[in-house]
Amino acid sequence: MTITLLQQIARIREIADTDSLWESTRDYFFANGARMIAYHHFIAARPDREPPEKATFKAEGFPAGLIERLFRENLIEVNPIVDLASRTVDPFFWSDIPAMMDLIDGQEAFLGTIAEYDIGDGLAIQVFGPKSRNGTLNIGFGAAAHPAPDARRLKELQLAAQLSHLAFIRLTPDFGQHKVSMTRREREVLEWIAQGKSNSVIADILGISIHTVDTHVRRIFDKLGVNDRTTAAIKGLGAGLLDPGP
Repeated sequence: MTITLLQQIARIREIADTDSLWESTRDYFFANGARMIAYHHFIAARPDREPPEKATFKAEGFPAGLIERLFRENLIEVNPIVDLASRTVDPFFWSDIPAMMDLIDGQEAFLGTIAEYDIGDGLAIQVFGPKSRNGTLNIGFGAAAHPAPDARRLKELQLAAQLSHLAFIRLTPDFGQHKVSMTRREREVLEWIAQGKSNSVIADILGISIHTVDTHVRRIFDKLGVNDRTTAAIKGLGAGLLDPGP
């Protein structure tokens, strides 16, 4: 069943927590033709290109292996979607990226990795907020779908994305102000988690017991407010706790 923009506005007004906001945003876009959705929110980098102070990332509908691989191989750091979105204001299709910008090797690898999973085309929508709290919302249409919204439909999708983004900002006024503090060992463990290593492998690498690694992992999850390894890597990267590599 299609959810209209006016219905979504009414729904958003009643939402008081970020989990419900994400569910409402997902349901709106899924009801309007999307099969995948990803939201990347961050405090924008300064002009000297330093990394964002903090970021949050949520995704649903994408192959789990794809998201994990993009972070494990640090391809997310050269994401051409975010790069192009930071320099444009109009939504664009993923398939148009090569014609809209000069790609570096890592960005070509990013798009190549996505192509391997045969998820079809998608639309990147820029969202903006106060104090440089910007982001992107990506909606994927699936391999069999042909995304061709007309100008009015495209504007509705853009307005819905901006609406959810501003609602997220309203619900998280202190975003970016809290700095996650970790011990040297916890950061080491997080680095290996981000590289896809299991607890037993991390124990061998660091020369400590697996029980000690388990304890560090639990503390890392608690400090980052996550429940799984992929999200820990994502949040750790956004919080500046991981070395993004060259």
